[in-house]
Amino acid sequence: MPDLDFLYELKREGIKLDLETIRSFLKTIGDPQNNFKSVHVAGTNGKGSVSCMLYNILKQKFRVGLYTSPHLVRFNERIILKDEFIPDSYIDGFMSRYKPLIVNLARENRNPTFYETTTAMAFNFFSEGGADFASVEVGLGGRLDATNVIIPEVSVITSIGYEHSDRLGTSLEQISIEKGGIIKEHVPVVLGERNANVVKQIRKLATIRESEFIAISRDAIIRNLHTDAHGTEFKLLTKKREYRIKTRLLGDYQVRNIATSVLAAEILEPYGIERGDIERGISHTIVPGRMEIISSEPLVVLDSAHNPQAMRSLVTSFKKILPEKPHLVIGMLSDKNHYGFLRAASSLSDSVTFTTPDEPVRAESPNKLLQKSKGMFRRARVIADPVEAYRRAREEFESVLVTGSIYLTGIIKKIEGSSLKPFIS
Repeated sequence: MPDLDFLYELKREGIKLDLETIRSFLKTIGDPQNNFKSVHVAGTNGKGSVSCMLYNILKQKFRVGLYTSPHLVRFNERIILKDEFIPDSYIDGFMSRYKPLIVNLARENRNPTFYETTTAMAFNFFSEGGADFASVEVGLGGRLDATNVIIPEVSVITSIGYEHSDRLGTSLEQISIEKGGIIKEHVPVVLGERNANVVKQIRKLATIRESEFIAISRDAIIRNLHTDAHGTEFKLLTKKREYRIKTRLLGDYQVRNIATSVLAAEILEPYGIERGDIERGISHTIVPGRMEIISSEPLVVLDSAHNPQAMRSLVTSFKKILPEKPHLVIGMLSDKNHYGFLRAASSLSDSVTFTTPDEPVRAESPNKLLQKSKGMFRRARVIADPVEAYRRAREEFESVLVTGSIYLTGIIKKIEGSSLKPFIS
């Protein structure tokens, strides 16, 4: 395991929505982000899945990096190059090399945060590793996210909903402006959101920046959709051609993410991306912790939904694919919309165990979740230890859904030892 103590200490700086520090840090280490091409993915939900799909599509032709956050089990999952996690030795070497710089910047009150340092590490790793492309997921928002120093070949916005309102705004228009901040002049943008007001706002931003605007609401048609517990199949018609999609990914929401990814990949055709690359890339994609079935007896499903919008989508997909009514194991962070999430979850099941996600600073008390859920569930209990909560649920119920936070699903992934990689090995 890498020595991450100093890096995690930087979390005390919190989140800085400001590009000045990351730009300064990257300039000092040689602006590695300029040494590879990229695709940039923002959104309230779905951005991790789309980032993984574009990575798998691009790797059919190129040496590709993938940068996502947060991780499920190990920090190394955040940074992948050519199907391999960033090595412990590289993490330790990077931190040893640049710790003095970070300390010196701190004296000037310009020290990079945990996320800014991790972003710089990823870009440096891709550059030194000879990446041709990188699929880069936004951490928070877009306009002032540390990743927004790249000039991508295509910008992607998956969906827009109410989250992080204290930082991104309290209206969809304000949040759209923040997410749309990743749109660069003359760089095409693909939008996976269907909400008419959001489409209007993002189109307006694209027009201002003279960027081609592509949206699944007008540029993609889904036909012959079939989905079950084994995967999803459908035909996708774009303005360019028809695709036959076959994937292990589950859930109606992944259909939208797939359509968004295909439209983005079509922008990359001048680099040699072909229909076969797109279809193979999607068929090879798995997304750990996203409607992932890790056991059939009992049925255990993991999903990292953490806001009402994601939970509503999960409920719809679960009811369609898995008719069993599951027992819920829920753990959430304190800064989420608990009431909206739990109200959505209660339409799927009336039985729940509240527990604690593995995030010591931001984890919400399961007892508080129990109080907030009063009247929503017929059977509700608290088992604070997440390992014990999961063990008991497996023993007592035939169907279990673990959800509420990636910091909870990550614990279960670690216990079960299922794949952490976003592709089929």
